[in-house]
Amino acid sequence: MELNIDKLKENTIPYDELLDKHMLDMEFQKEYLNLSLEEYLSDGDFNKFFKSLEKVIKSRESISSFAKKVNIERANLYTLFNGEKIPRLDTIAKILKELGYSIRVA
Repeated sequence: MELNIDKLKENTIPYDELLDKHMLDMEFQKEYLNLSLEEYLSDGDFNKFFKSLEKVIKSRESISSFAKKVNIERANLYTLFNGEKIPRLDTIAKILKELGYSIRVA
């Protein structure tokens, strides 16, 4: 049996489209961020974690309105999302708090 790539592409949903659909679910967002944080703790790639935060924020509202809520300049958020600057811990805490997450240290 020969695999028809074009037929397969017609019948599949692009990953980004599927992720955007699931991002509307708050429980999915929470699990998505939890997994992203676990990956960060294992590989140290902060940029991937912050891209995950950006994805969750954008699924809820605009970056501008979120920036106002957390009292962070919109441009500074984009600087963090683009990996141009590593945020301070209090900045991460403000963002996570506004998203409804709390960090517990065991």
